[in-house]
Amino acid sequence: MRKKALYGITGVVVLAGAVLLAAYAVKNKPAPKKSMKQEDALYVKAKKVMNEQVVSSVTHQGRIFSYETVSLAAEVNGRIMEGHVPFKEGEHFNKGDLLIRIYNEDIKAALTAGKSSFLQKLSSVLPDLQVDFPEEYDKWKQFFTSIDVHKELPQLPEIHSEKEQVFMASAGILSEYYSLEKQEINLNKYNIYAPFDGSFQQVKRQVGAVAGMGADLASIVRTDRLEVVVPVPPKDAKWIEPGNKVTLTGSDDHKTTGTVTRIADFLDENTQSVKIYVKYLPQGKQSFRIGEFVDATFYIQKQAVGMTIPREALVSEKKVYIVKNHHLQLKKISVERELNDAVVISGLDNGTLVVTESLVDVQEGDEVRIRQ
Repeated sequence: MRKKALYGITGVVVLAGAVLLAAYAVKNKPAPKKSMKQEDALYVKAKKVMNEQVVSSVTHQGRIFSYETVSLAAEVNGRIMEGHVPFKEGEHFNKGDLLIRIYNEDIKAALTAGKSSFLQKLSSVLPDLQVDFPEEYDKWKQFFTSIDVHKELPQLPEIHSEKEQVFMASAGILSEYYSLEKQEINLNKYNIYAPFDGSFQQVKRQVGAVAGMGADLASIVRTDRLEVVVPVPPKDAKWIEPGNKVTLTGSDDHKTTGTVTRIADFLDENTQSVKIYVKYLPQGKQSFRIGEFVDATFYIQKQAVGMTIPREALVSEKKVYIVKNHHLQLKKISVERELNDAVVISGLDNGTLVVTESLVDVQEGDEVRIRQ
């Protein structure tokens, strides 16, 4: 019995010791080391503000048009005759060339006969003029001798008195002279001359066909002076002025210059843009052609003071992020000019670090570092 009691006491002591030892071990177990891994730092792209006068440009696409397009119509009746150049579409001509001639031999003959009759009538009154108006005789005699039935009538002499006017009118000189002058004006309508260097754009009648009065004959376009029509958004158009130089670039990268001649004072209903008209003078074989599309780069003369940043760097269109003491701050700015993919801003002091990229999921106070 004593042995069993001794064994029981020993077991209790061992068990109690084990419990105390375990409690001590737990109490003195070293705390786990904290992870030394830190979150990734936020790097942003920024640059120092340097306010200066900004020379900027905007580029928009335009199309080449002729400066002048003219429709030719017949003012008289007759058969169409060929002029100095073939009456064909695409045919080039120079200013002053006879483009279309309508048969007029019968009209010319009638006019010649009329001038001969006028000479006869004038010669019959010269003796009376010499007697009744001796001081006026020389000018009428000179007028008579200067008339050539195959050329235009010379200017009618100036009449100095009412008596002289009554005499010439009663003799039928004045009425016949003005009738012949009207015939000469009418004869000029039988020939159509080129008002500029150009080409036939469309021919609607053929040589040999009979044209009635008012008939559409052809349309011609001017080729020595062209015009580029460029639709420009109002935000860009407000910076462009007549006289500004423009760089025109074709699809083959050929470049030339033009000049702004006028700016529409209304918006195009379809495109909601302002049409800018640019004068372009073609030179040589590399010249642009009517109907071709080109890029027009406008160099804005009105200077803006500020700095240029990417458009994506704007926050709510009127603010930007700056970096101060390695932390982000929102700063209100003014947009002086909007460019294609950038803006000119003002309102920041020189030396300020302004963020030049779009930031997502950030807020004021975030710690950042600058990246190149």
